[in-house]
Amino acid sequence: MIALPIGEHYSTAHHRSPDEQREDSKERGIMTRAWHRISGLLIHSLLIGLVTAGPACDNKDDGYEILQLEGKVEAITVKPDGSGEITVLYFSEKHGQEISGAGVVTKETEITINGVLAKLEDVREGERIRGEVRVERQGGEKKQTVLKIYVDRATSPGG
Repeated sequence: MIALPIGEHYSTAHHRSPDEQREDSKERGIMTRAWHRISGLLIHSLLIGLVTAGPACDNKDDGYEILQLEGKVEAITVKPDGSGEITVLYFSEKHGQEISGAGVVTKETEITINGVLAKLEDVREGERIRGEVRVERQGGEKKQTVLKIYVDRATSPGG
């Protein structure tokens, strides 16, 4: 497709000299490359925005935040359907000391032991765990829902 200067129609543009046609082609190439760079930067910026605003980030504006925690299991309560509650002793940077926190474990909570899917009943009191907790503030109360629990157990030699 030929880019026509304003006021010209196809028949006059068709009769342009080879030098003029080469110059027009160069200009179109430069504009096309510039557009590709700009659109690439826009897409890159959008992707970075999506990654940094992903679900594992602080979402205080939405009324909740997701915390990464690590600590020692103090107590576990398992219901017949596999859900329950877990209490973990962890270091709170906000309080500057170890505190105990309880969270609800749902059937959707992802639990892995040494990288293998497990159930809440497989987690032992006294174990060190890592995990993600969704903390919602409703009125003056906090609701803590455990999203993920990771347990890394030492394995015996040969097993």
